[in-house]
Amino acid sequence: MYMSWLSSTEPGTCCEERYDIDMTKCIYCGFCQEACPVDAVVEGPNFEFSTETREELLYDKQKLLENGDRWETEIANNLRTESLYR
Repeated sequence: MYMSWLSSTEPGTCCEERYDIDMTKCIYCGFCQEACPVDAVVEGPNFEFSTETREELLYDKQKLLENGDRWETEIANNLRTESLYR
């Protein structure tokens, strides 16, 4: 993800400007999920990313939203189960 500093926010804070995720670099360690304070980054049930091109493994904001909609039920179940351990 790319971070950008915005002058309109509190000093020393930042917000996301772009939501680019390169799944070719993901090792499924779960650290990003643990670090996210609002459950915006979650691991889903799909661990096999077999694609024909590398570009299919690059996610922008729109693709992330579509993926979240597709797996919404499974993700909600995972979050409910994991909430006991957070």
